[in-house]
Amino acid sequence: MTPAAHAQSAPVEFNIAGITDFHGHISKQAAKDGKVLEPGAAMLACMLPKAADGKPQLFVSSGDNIGGSAFNSALLKDEPTLRALNAMGLVASAVGNHEFDAGYADLAGRVTDIAEFPYLGANVYGESPDLPAYSIQEVNDVKVAFVGTVTETTKDKVSPAGIVGIDFGEPNAATNEAAKKLKESGEADVVVALIHEGFRTPEMFNEFVDIAMAGDSHLIDNQVITRKDGSKFALVQAGHYGKGLADLDITFDPTSKKITNIASKVYSTDEIAAACAATPDAQVAALVADAESKAAEEGNKEVAQLTSDFYRGSNNGTVKEAGSNRGVESTISNMIAEAAKQGIANTTSVKPDLGVMNPGGVRADLLKGAVTYAEAFAAQPFGNEISYTTLTGADIVQVLEQQWRPDNAERPMLALGWSDNLTYTYDPDAPQGKRVTSVLIDGKPIDLTKNYIVAGSTFLLQGGDGFSALGNEKTVLPNTGQMDVQVLIDYLEANKDLAPRASQNGVGVHLESTPTAGKPLKIDLSSLIYTVGDPAKTVTVKLGDVEETANIDPAYEAGLPGAGKATVELTVPQDIESPATLVITTDAGTKVELPIEIEAAVKKPAGSTSGSTTGSTGSSTSSAGSSLGGGILALFGLTAVIVGMFHHLNPALIANFMNHAACASSRCLEAVNSLLMLDWVY
Repeated sequence: MTPAAHAQSAPVEFNIAGITDFHGHISKQAAKDGKVLEPGAAMLACMLPKAADGKPQLFVSSGDNIGGSAFNSALLKDEPTLRALNAMGLVASAVGNHEFDAGYADLAGRVTDIAEFPYLGANVYGESPDLPAYSIQEVNDVKVAFVGTVTETTKDKVSPAGIVGIDFGEPNAATNEAAKKLKESGEADVVVALIHEGFRTPEMFNEFVDIAMAGDSHLIDNQVITRKDGSKFALVQAGHYGKGLADLDITFDPTSKKITNIASKVYSTDEIAAACAATPDAQVAALVADAESKAAEEGNKEVAQLTSDFYRGSNNGTVKEAGSNRGVESTISNMIAEAAKQGIANTTSVKPDLGVMNPGGVRADLLKGAVTYAEAFAAQPFGNEISYTTLTGADIVQVLEQQWRPDNAERPMLALGWSDNLTYTYDPDAPQGKRVTSVLIDGKPIDLTKNYIVAGSTFLLQGGDGFSALGNEKTVLPNTGQMDVQVLIDYLEANKDLAPRASQNGVGVHLESTPTAGKPLKIDLSSLIYTVGDPAKTVTVKLGDVEETANIDPAYEAGLPGAGKATVELTVPQDIESPATLVITTDAGTKVELPIEIEAAVKKPAGSTSGSTTGSTGSSTSSAGSSLGGGILALFGLTAVIVGMFHHLNPALIANFMNHAACASSRCLEAVNSLLMLDWVY
């Protein structure tokens, strides 16, 4: 073998470093004691050559570099972040869903003009010019292809108006197809998937993909496996906000065209700070300092004073983890929903019935004391307009059902924030689309056929985050000119002693047996507390003249709404009339009501109430004169038929329909038709 041939076949070593979900967090963030919480761009830039350790390096991102960004970047339309990434030598990035926040035109024009690296979108279709599917870099004659993809749910995560004509395919399928083409054509020796979607497993990738670097879910992952042919495969994810840096040292055999070794790790914030806190990259630090200077004057202005803390949901009940659980109610989401309702009422002639807020749109907590513009912006960073839409009661029930995601969704639940005047109950053990069992608006049962005005962000009201029952990209919304952060600031200024609403909107109620007069009944309750700072300790259930109280177990469910559980046992009164109303209250102020059928009880005449005038059902109940009442059913003798029609709904809803006040036949038939038209699509 000649020396040249020997050199050609020698193993090639190189490094790939990666970030994901940076979201414009270019500035270092530190606690009061000096502990670094976020390294910022200059520290990350310092860490890159340390990760390379003398080997040639390719620095990449798995998307969401911009959008939903920290104040210093967002105020300047994320230009500082793009320029910092340029200076750091980023060679390629997957396009993330947040790159579409300002619309495809902004991404394909302004953003790509500033970025000195390609944004890759192998599964983004429908516009011209298309985003490139891949980018090929050479390292010591080894051709490394980066294939970029974004979550298929991008269409649900950004404003539909900004992506008209854009389609998003399944990212793994697009990745595998591109990898096969690149390897079989000889265009690439190594294929790296930059996939902006979390919860990936090695089995999702075909044999042509060597490394997968994931994003979107803000989690950390690091695993290396050996495939059947002896080659290595790595799956990594570097968290978010630059708090993690993926570091992969790769050994490639040019003869077998296989990766023979991957040494992989994800540097933590503490490790990055230990290595680079004292020596941040000077060039990047100057770019960040310039951005901070430009943003400081506006951002440091005090806009409100708070006497209480408002937190996002937490997976484990700690302040540190606030924001980790989007499946649970939070004090700040509910407050922002109320702010939207009041904001529209105060600035237009419209008086909304409800306000709504998606949990992913709230990106920071608000703490007591002075609130600056920058802090308010951090909580509401997307620059959405607050508008309003008209929904039927049936639509609102469908919106509530759509909080629960399909089984294969990245997050099992997206718990909406609601204005103070909506409460509902749900059965956590019921199947998808049949969970909601009662809804009250202003203390009255929801009317399925009535039109309600709902205020919220244009993103959400046009079907963002998969809430198709709220609208879609074709939904025409009034142009109010009221931006989300300003609506929030105005609300804070107008409510000087604002405190978090102690009560929950939604409470889980599961009956372990059929309620029977004179018999014991065990009731499982959940969603009784907020995950951070909730004062509720006890829950009381009242049925007729029987009342029982239990302690609340402050248990938490990661990603789900069930924080705060209790089981209450009572004996159903012997002389109770049916239907009756369960009244559930906590010592913190939560109050929900659920009408239930009682076996072996005295039947109430159709149209009467059950001790309370507020018994309701989720996709169902409406007040006297508008709900499906006994009168119209008796008139047509269609009881059995109607039950059959509603077989896809929660049975409790059917019972509540059947037992509410009689109504004029035309309105009753409208209610029936409303239900028949529900598609329950997620």
